Amino acid sequence: MSVHEKKDGRWQVNFRDENGKVRSKTFPAGKEGKKQAKTFDFEVKALKTQGKQLPVITRQEGIYFDELAQLWLNEKKAQGRAIRWLKEMADLLNKNFIPNLASKPAQQITQADIMALIGANYANNAQATRNRYIGYVKAIFEHGVEHGHLEKNPLLRWKKGKEAPRRSRLSLDDLRKIQKAAPNHLAWALEVAWNVPCRPGPSDLFALRFDTHVDYDKGGLNVYHSKVKRWAWIPCDDGFMRSVFLRQQVHASGCLIEYKGSPVLKVAKALRTAGKRAGLPYEVCFYDVRHLWITTMLDAGASAAAVAEMAGTSLEMIMANYYEINRSEKDRAVGLLPKLEQERPERDNKIVTIKAAARYKQ
Repeated sequence: MSVHEKKDGRWQVNFRDENGKVRSKTFPAGKEGKKQAKTFDFEVKALKTQGKQLPVITRQEGIYFDELAQLWLNEKKAQGRAIRWLKEMADLLNKNFIPNLASKPAQQITQADIMALIGANYANNAQATRNRYIGYVKAIFEHGVEHGHLEKNPLLRWKKGKEAPRRSRLSLDDLRKIQKAAPNHLAWALEVAWNVPCRPGPSDLFALRFDTHVDYDKGGLNVYHSKVKRWAWIPCDDGFMRSVFLRQQVHASGCLIEYKGSPVLKVAKALRTAGKRAGLPYEVCFYDVRHLWITTMLDAGASAAAVAEMAGTSLEMIMANYYEINRSEKDRAVGLLPKLEQERPERDNKIVTIKAAARYKQ
């Protein structure tokens, strides 16, 4: 339960009714409205403490977006989505989407309403970010349609905006510079990322554990790629495996990557700082390390299928986004090309006369 001021100055109290559904009640703007909201909030808390029935605010016009969003999040929680993701999603929805879309019944919301919200709040964000946010809202409405709360999805005909392909500038030399300038935990995280091509994040790279993923007998790691929901075996060289073993003796958390005895969830800020210390003229994100691993392996002659398997992606994605960068296959292909013109027999070394040369110009 909470009391907060809406953008139009009115006061709103959020609470859960006896069925566990999120409800809200709005009060007028100004001091008097704030007083009424606090009084109502106190009454709801008192009823909850006494175990009595909580008030139910019925909405005759149908379900609202805040209710739809809560139902969608409840389903994601039941499906096993990470608590961290659920909190981030709730924060995103509460920041701009619910305050702007929950002022009228969900059935009355149009695509134009949602595009106006995106334009007003996320115009400076990357197209990929805007696509992702609209995709979340579309999924919420689709959930409402599937469960009979809505007749139609206002974003049914929405299509993603074209995203400009991101080209990573990170080179192996620059990666070494960053690692040299990085604090110990970040330097080790880069070492792990370079040897184990997981996606950077709390569900993949930062979830690696000594007891779950490391196999010293086989000399590598079994990693789980959460995006594609499959395991992959990553063979590693002896030097890296020795480093893993030494880290296991001192890491208190049991995770391959930790900071002061606690698991690491993200290192974006530390990586940017290390990049500046290394003198790089561009910003680096942790995903660039994975991109560099893939392109380096392809350029070294590794098969696209093996790279796709270890990186936890599809062969089609490798061919579409990375394989064009690979030069080794192109060089080999050119070497296999037969000569179109047959070789001419050797002649005596004679000086071609001006008269003879003129013959070739005709």
